[in-house]
Amino acid sequence: MKSWKNLLFITFLFIISIISINHLAAEDTALVYVIDIRTEIGGGVHTYIKKGIQKAEDVNADVIVFDIDTPGGLVLSAVKIVHSIQDTRIPTIAFINKQAISAGAMISAACTQIVMTSASTIGDTAPIDAQGKEADEKTLSFIRTTFQAIVEDQQISPRNPDIALAMVDKKFVLVRLENGDIIKLRPEEYFNAQEAGERMKVLCAEGELLTLTARQALEYKFAEARAETLDELLSKYQIIQVGRSYLQDESDVVTMALTEDAYLSRQEELGIDQVRVVKTLENAQVSKYVVTLADRLVFFITSPYISALLLSLGGLGLLVEIRTPGFGIPGILGLLFIGLFFGGHMLNQIPHPWMPLIFVVGLAFIVLEVFVIPGFGIAGILGLVLMLGSVFYVFFDSTGDFAAALLWLSISVILTAVLGILATIYLPKSTPFQRFALSTVMSTDQGYHSAGSEDFQSFLGKTGVALTPLRPAGTARIDNKRLDVVTVGDFIAQHTPVKVLEVEGSKISVEALEE
Repeated sequence: MKSWKNLLFITFLFIISIISINHLAAEDTALVYVIDIRTEIGGGVHTYIKKGIQKAEDVNADVIVFDIDTPGGLVLSAVKIVHSIQDTRIPTIAFINKQAISAGAMISAACTQIVMTSASTIGDTAPIDAQGKEADEKTLSFIRTTFQAIVEDQQISPRNPDIALAMVDKKFVLVRLENGDIIKLRPEEYFNAQEAGERMKVLCAEGELLTLTARQALEYKFAEARAETLDELLSKYQIIQVGRSYLQDESDVVTMALTEDAYLSRQEELGIDQVRVVKTLENAQVSKYVVTLADRLVFFITSPYISALLLSLGGLGLLVEIRTPGFGIPGILGLLFIGLFFGGHMLNQIPHPWMPLIFVVGLAFIVLEVFVIPGFGIAGILGLVLMLGSVFYVFFDSTGDFAAALLWLSISVILTAVLGILATIYLPKSTPFQRFALSTVMSTDQGYHSAGSEDFQSFLGKTGVALTPLRPAGTARIDNKRLDVVTVGDFIAQHTPVKVLEVEGSKISVEALEE
């Protein structure tokens, strides 16, 4: 009996040991969080990346890898992404898997490590405006200073800020001196150095923007490693901690992801007791932050081109609805397009989500002006200001540029006007419209008769009084006869003296008679 108890006890200890070993092995396995940046940089991309970083922090990821393939995009969105990367305490690796151009280069430089595939490139960060032209000096100065600050802030893997400036500004000459140092020179400094006989190699001439291949980025120490796949990248890296003491005080410990060579270099620089390996990323657990359908929809809607189109189609629908009686399909579609415009940017977390309410209030003023208040006065002007102002703010928040926001607002207004004119000309002739419109011909042989054949020319030049408000059609009493008239100008209030200006058949045009 005693032997059976001993056997059960030993079996219990064995099971506990196996569970403990598995638990410790699970804890030693690194968790890598992968976030894709494989699209044009816009406001929606910033929101997506911010949520991805937050998710990585929630699950205590050891490393965040940004899988980058982007031609660039909006500067303001890129700066917001850079701030989100700099704010996280998790080590970050930019895996440039084809290209990191313009805003993509800034985002990559914000990561603590840059790894590139053999065929990838990084650089060409000069800003351009919404028309594709080179930005003004003010914008260029902002990008130049921002990119330089991003590189100088990188203390774990220092990079040459002069290389970053050569990616932004064409006014410099980037050279490598005989001692191997890479510096930027102004054209006059370069020519003076040449005349003094200094030996140097031009890496990027004046008037050119620097774009580096993977080989050049490694040679100039702007990137830390080369890898063709994510697995190869992870096999090169390990998590290390650098600090004064690991047994007494861990408040000064810094966690970073480094290659084997960089780890040995840190040990040699700081001492073996100050640097230790915590985990290796080889065979790490990889969790990918998936781009959802909602994310893709936000990317699509918040694009300035699509936003302008949605706004124009919404404005067209509302214009058609205002000019036709009742409320039908044009109004519903108009509100739907406007809702998509504001809804996409609200998902993009615009600072003031009550902007759609301002637009609705402005639209209410316009409707009040058209159907209730005669003429076009304060209510109409206020309505236009509120509507256009709310739309301008959304564009400005997305682009971060006053001129670009004004340009996209102007494009939306002009496109709405053009679509309105085309709808006025071609819509009545279209088959779908005729299905809803009365097209029956009321001929005389079917019993329909027009107004009498009275000659209205005798009323030309005579005066009378408006019996109803004329906006523009209504009824007036002229020469003791009640006639249907239209105005040739603005709204005419009831009981206003009028004068007949034109007579075309049975159409009588009048204007308000000045006292």
